[in-house]
Amino acid sequence: MPDNTFEKSCAYCGAFFRVLVQHGPFADHLEEYACPECGMRYETGAAHRPGVELLEKRRDGKTDRYQDTMF
Repeated sequence: MPDNTFEKSCAYCGAFFRVLVQHGPFADHLEEYACPECGMRYETGAAHRPGVELLEKRRDGKTDRYQDTMF
């Protein structure tokens, strides 16, 4: 099966990165990947954990990590 590559801007810090998604011969399932700058988590359908390559550093001027909060 072919691989799929897409680019994404992080909703939290503004970093820009490339995501490589590998598809297998069977149905994809949800796989998690994270922004390489702040750690915000995202999900996509894939056969294996996606690879992530940073293209542009974060743009918000901060150095904190994304914190998931449960309310």
